[in-house]
Amino acid sequence: MQTKPLLNNPLLNNPKTSLSNKPLSPMLVEGDIRLIGGLGGRLFRLLAAIDKSGSINQAAKDVGLTYKGAWEMIERANNLSPKILVSTAIGGRLGGGTRLTPAGKSLLQLFIEIQAEHNLFLEQINQRLANNQDIVFLFKRLIMKASARNQFFGKITDVAIGAVNVTVVVGLKGGESIVSSITKESAESLGVKAGVDVVALVKAPNIIVITDFGGYRLSARNQLQGTVSRIQKGAVNSEVVIELAGGDSITSTITNESIETLNLTPGCTATAAFKAGAVILGVAA
Repeated sequence: MQTKPLLNNPLLNNPKTSLSNKPLSPMLVEGDIRLIGGLGGRLFRLLAAIDKSGSINQAAKDVGLTYKGAWEMIERANNLSPKILVSTAIGGRLGGGTRLTPAGKSLLQLFIEIQAEHNLFLEQINQRLANNQDIVFLFKRLIMKASARNQFFGKITDVAIGAVNVTVVVGLKGGESIVSSITKESAESLGVKAGVDVVALVKAPNIIVITDFGGYRLSARNQLQGTVSRIQKGAVNSEVVIELAGGDSITSTITNESIETLNLTPGCTATAAFKAGAVILGVAA
């Protein structure tokens, strides 16, 4: 009895597809099945391609392997299996070619069934995570990439619209606030308003470290006091990390000479000061 080729099975072609053939969104947790001996999804996609084409050369192209790489994968699987999974015939009534043995077909079908259970498991986990907005926002933070050394996630607590610029106050989780000054066009584009979750980006060279104000007051809107937790010295400049009371950390890049002048050491009190115009805001798309 001739069996139906399994290459077109969506569970093999796209392991991240749900059983309803709808993409999981968002895919916060991913995972692939790997059997003992390192037999994974790529092998079974190769087996399905062989089952469809009857040619290991064509099957290798279908799954993105070299001919040599496909054979090495098949030979390893054949050696690990109690029964031969793939057989090759030369000539004969059926014209030769490469075919799955009954054991190969049975193993492939079993993997597809396991993959279905695996996808259902992932779908249920991702649905639970998607229902938790704190977790979703956390994952959005983890995938964000930016060159700014300091990235603070918080919630807009106040918006003041001026003639040209808009002043936005971002509350951090520890109770501190960061003030950003952006143009009215940017504010409208970002849709900033109280209650919106945002990320505030500040480049480390834009942050001034102060240990003694000497009776002066600064025009910089942002003045965050904390404790120096780490100093990473370089050839010319150093990174100074100041831990704030609420748990967030802010990093400043200053010269090694300034480190000595300020007598900065881990554990000492310092203030990170930076202008509101140095704060870039970002909102989730």
